[in-house]
Amino acid sequence: MRYELKITENFLMEPIMAVFGVTQATSFVDLGATTFEVKMGIWFHETFPLAAISALGPSDWPWWGGLGVKLHHHGVGLVGSSENVINVKFREPQKVTAVVPVDCEQVWISMADRDGFLRALSEATKVAVSDHLPF
Repeated sequence: MRYELKITENFLMEPIMAVFGVTQATSFVDLGATTFEVKMGIWFHETFPLAAISALGPSDWPWWGGLGVKLHHHGVGLVGSSENVINVKFREPQKVTAVVPVDCEQVWISMADRDGFLRALSEATKVAVSDHLPF
């Protein structure tokens, strides 16, 4: 099932993100039977095994962290908005290309339907949703 990433509606930032290919049409998570695929414009497109997930839950994204594809704390932020952010932690680092190749221990994703996606991901992985996973 496809879930949209939340993209800012800020009249200054939304056009800038669109210039870099980040729109509602190009930014999503596809939740499959054994994997979840994350795409954010032309800058990030990776598929992760559901079995690799160790923790998930709502999180924060600081304003100073910026928007877009961001490298932070041994992980990657896929953040179109600082609202509705989730954090997904992996059992072991995943090899990803986030502009450059990196080992990714966790991802932060801004979701249009944060609670619905967390519920579906928890059901698919049998990993309970944490109350809050801090940045």
